[in-house]
Amino acid sequence: MKKFLSLLLSAALAALALTGCGTPQGEPSSAGETPPITGTAAHLNILLPYAASSAVVEQHRDGFIASLRHELADRGWAVEDITLSVAPTAAASGKALDDSTADLAILPASQYFTYSDDVDLLMTATKPGVSVNSLNAADWNGSAEHPTYTDEDCPYSRTLICATNSETGRALAQSAKNGTLTWEELSAAKWMYAKASSSSDFFYPDLWLSEQFGKTLEDLPNLQAMDGYGALFSEASAEEADVIVIPADLRIDYAEAWQLAADDIDSTGKMGFGHEDSIFNEIQVLGVTAPIWGDVMVLRAGEEPFGDTDFQSALLGAMDALEKDSDARAIWESCGYTGFTASGGSHYDNIRDRTVFGTGD
Repeated sequence: MKKFLSLLLSAALAALALTGCGTPQGEPSSAGETPPITGTAAHLNILLPYAASSAVVEQHRDGFIASLRHELADRGWAVEDITLSVAPTAAASGKALDDSTADLAILPASQYFTYSDDVDLLMTATKPGVSVNSLNAADWNGSAEHPTYTDEDCPYSRTLICATNSETGRALAQSAKNGTLTWEELSAAKWMYAKASSSSDFFYPDLWLSEQFGKTLEDLPNLQAMDGYGALFSEASAEEADVIVIPADLRIDYAEAWQLAADDIDSTGKMGFGHEDSIFNEIQVLGVTAPIWGDVMVLRAGEEPFGDTDFQSALLGAMDALEKDSDARAIWESCGYTGFTASGGSHYDNIRDRTVFGTGD
């Protein structure tokens, strides 16, 4: 079955080259007469992640279900009962798959591997793309052509290892620019990251340090976890941190607040940090991680027809067709996504190694 899905999705994945982002176009709904129903399912219980807005889901549930039922019927499948609910806790989605109370669920990549033997990976969540997509740290620095959001949906992001404007941070930035950055310099610096935010803040910097220096974050003697990104940037602003670990788009989100007066508030409610220079000049990128693929949409494969490749193909096409559906987009946005795109398990091999072998957080 998994070999079939790999073949099925190969054309779609070819469009997702790591030099850019975009979602492959799904098979459109059939025009003219509705095709005959060739398969049936008694139920399809869909569980959204804990982060989804229950109010938004309640408002758009009926429209989403009606559209999904229509798209599946267009592909020859009649589903008697479709439900859509929000997981009560962050850990509940995987358990619901395990005890068969959910048929389709959205999981973070690090949780997916716990259940990967009993589910099939169908799609990856997308988020707004970033204009810079380079492994070269220098390409992320400077305010003249700084990173911005793009109009493209992207199924992966990157994590940046950044130096602050502290004395040690500036010395690290210069070493990185000269190509002479050493583990001794990095290990002498004060590192900070946002705890309990996402696997990208720990797993992928671990991989970067391993690849570059044969080390991990746990080898750093001066590593501190902060309660969220606001606290992390406050420490960076005050030069209490020398190195911070952040998602690639986070400097974009904080750029306005960085240069506002400390008693002012930006358009998103962030307090100003009182800096004169741009955040893209003062928070310099030292290292860039490998692509970090997003949350996964998985289907429980232990009950028919969920393990049926024809049903999986129809579901993939139906979900892709809902890309422009207003109810679907509202629900995905409430989860923090722009949508979903076809994917494959090989994209998650690097985080799989960290999770399975216990070398991540």
